[in-house]
Parts: sequence; C-alpha cells; structure tokens
Amino acid sequence: MGTTALLCRGIRWPSAPGTPYLALEDSGQREHDVLLEPGTGLGFTVVTGRWCLGHQLIHDKSHRTHVPCRAQALLSSGTQCPDCVAADESRPMHDFHRSGRAGSGLRDYLAQPHWLYIATFAQGTTKVGTAAEPSKWRRLAEQGALSARYVAWCPDGAAVRILEDLVTSELGFTQQVRANSKVRGLLENHESTKQLDARNADEATGVRGMLTGLDPELLAGSRVSCETWSPPDQGLGLLAGFDAQALQPYPGKLGEGEHGFSVSSVSGQVLGVRLGGQPEIFVANAALLKGRKIVIGEHATAPPPVQSALF
Repeated sequence: MGTTALLCRGIRWPSAPGTPYLALEDSGQREHDVLLEPGTGLGFTVVTGRWCLGHQLIHDKSHRTHVPCRAQALLSSGTQCPDCVAADESRPMHDFHRSGRAGSGLRDYLAQPHWLYIATFAQGTTKVGTAAEPSKWRRLAEQGALSARYVAWCPDGAAVRILEDLVTSELGFTQQVRANSKVRGLLENHESTKQLDARNADEATGVRGMLTGLDPELLAGSRVSCETWSPPDQGLGLLAGFDAQALQPYPGKLGEGEHGFSVSSVSGQVLGVRLGGQPEIFVANAALLKGRKIVIGEHATAPPPVQSALF
C-alpha cells in the first residue's frame, strides 16, 4: 500500500490513437502515471483539498515546459492560482486573434496549421473547436467526443479562431461542453451513437456550407475540409453500453473518499469501470480528480444494487 500523495493532472491521451493514462506526479515532480488499459486495477484514497497545477512556458511550436506551482497553492475553484495564471504563456492563445498579444514561443506555436472541427457529445450537444496540427486527433479524444468531423484546414491559429467565432455567432454552436454534462449524457440520453453521428454529419455539412460562402479575404488562406475523426478504441465499451442503455452511475464521487475498481473503457475524462466482478459498466467522472492528490492503495468500491438485477 502506498503512502505518497500524488498530484493528479487528469487523463492524458497520446497524439496518435493509443492508450491513455492517468497523469500522476509526486512532490518532486517524478511521474507515477497509470496506463488505463482494459483490466487495469486502480485503488486510491483522495486527500482533502485541490491544488494548483502550475503553468506552462512555451518555447516554440514543439517544446514547452511545465512549471509546478511554487506556492503549491490550495484552490477553491479552477485549476490555477492567480500567480500561475499570470505566468502561463499558453493563456493568450484563445484571444490572440483579437488582441495580437503573445510571446515569441506562443507565436511560433500559433504559426503552424490548425483544424476547425464540429464535435457531438453523448448528451446531444454539438460544439465547434480548434486543434493544432500535432493535436488533431488527441484534442477530440481528450474531450470525449462521440462523433466529430473536421470542417476546415487553416494556415495558423489566428485564422482558425476567427472561423470558430464566426461559426458560433452565425450558427449558434457553443465552444465548451462541461464534463458533468458528458457523464449525464452517457447515462441519460436515449439517442444512439448512430443517431448522434448522423446529427454531427448534418451539422458539419451546414458549417461547411457557411464557410464556402465566406469572402476569400475573411478565409485568409483557410480551406474547407471533409474529414471524419475516428474515436479511440478504448472508448468502445462505453459506446456499446450507451447504445444498449446499460451503463450505470458510479456510486460516489471520484473527488473524495476511497475508491477501487477495474478499468474497462475510457472516453475523454470519463472512466467506464467494473466493480466487484459485476459485468455492468459504471460511469465515473475522472475530471473530478484533476488537481486532487491521491494515495494509491488496496481499496474496493462496493457495487450497488443494479436495477436489471432486481427483476
């Protein structure tokens, strides 16, 4: 049984299709990541409190440094303390197309090609978003999209964000979907993945139509794309349970207390887990672990009564 408290940075996905992992580090910034392969057992106790995750220094489009929070500040909300927010060189990227303000490293990062995408999630919400070329697949995997399509290739990060804002203002697509709603969608929405994919295809077609009608000067070198994103194999168990309406809510909150389970499936920041050898997949919101400290140990979450077993 472990005794070291490990800071959790959430579930991380590789740049190309592959196995995600739970990013953990000790007080000396040594990594203790846990690969979330099917059948992986994971038990831990959550330490009370939530800690600042530090900030990023961006050197160029391919290199960045993570700087731990010097104060190891405790937070009441968010993931960064005020000092780390001020020092984070990645934060201006979302407003660069309006402000023009960015350090040299961030400017180099934003100078590379970006993609505009339309993603649909389990609760039926569709959002518009952006991804830099190296993060083209990973960006959607880490968000837990059920279906997504790339609708435009853009020469840089400023051009793609101008189009993103246009899609939001002209067609009403949101740019953010909350983690809790993704979990509720998997448990409560009775649409199928096929229906959600058809909706995503229709909405992507509408966005492409809007983009095609834009003035070339506004497109600024961007061009319409017709490419479909491929969801990760690691999420197929959750998608199958969603279609069968067989997913169960995890009995408890991962952000507090003791937990122990076997990993079955992963979608974005959502874990599909099995408890006590039961066949059912329970849906747990791993986003609640981000900024928490956990102590690895031998724990087992007691499986609750499952409705299908009561009749």
